[in-house]
Amino acid sequence: MIKNIFFDIGGVLIDIHPDRCVQYWANSADLSLDEIKTVFSDEVYHAYETGQLSDREFFLAFKDALPQPCCLKESDFWRGWQKLLGEESPVSKLLKPLSSQYNIWLLSNTNPRHIQDELDLRYTFPKRIDGAVYSFDAGARKPDPAIYKYALKVSGAVAGESLFIDDLLPNIEAAKVLGWEGIHYQNINQLKTALNQVKVVA
Repeated sequence: MIKNIFFDIGGVLIDIHPDRCVQYWANSADLSLDEIKTVFSDEVYHAYETGQLSDREFFLAFKDALPQPCCLKESDFWRGWQKLLGEESPVSKLLKPLSSQYNIWLLSNTNPRHIQDELDLRYTFPKRIDGAVYSFDAGARKPDPAIYKYALKVSGAVAGESLFIDDLLPNIEAAKVLGWEGIHYQNINQLKTALNQVKVVA
């Protein structure tokens, strides 16, 4: 029986727009989109999302990788970063009815800046949750098994009673290996059907 439902944020509860972010940086630094995309390092980004880099260190690592001299201001970097997050998706409306019957948690690869500056200020779904597990607190990113184990420890949940909803299939597959139930989110109608299949009623 499912007692706990963990939701990914970006791509599930919130629409994300990487191109808006990159375009803002390109305009601010007077560079092409390709120049921005080429220097954006997954390694640095992952280090930031796992709490290994501070906000300032993340910005400097990005700026230093751009063609020099570079005129990108830190304030413009963070304004562009904010543009990554879009509107709440239709999934967020499911949290209210679900929260009356299940423990609702967030489980997200994310960073301090988006949580501090965006989540509670712009969106309604944080009011419907029992808690949140973020990669920068866990020191690990999905699909690393460590973050799922950390999520169970923090929430007090049991894998066999937990459902995870994410838009990336490898993240769902990793959860299932550890005994979780999982739904690979594609759209709201598909999600409602999948919830019924695992006997979760919204």
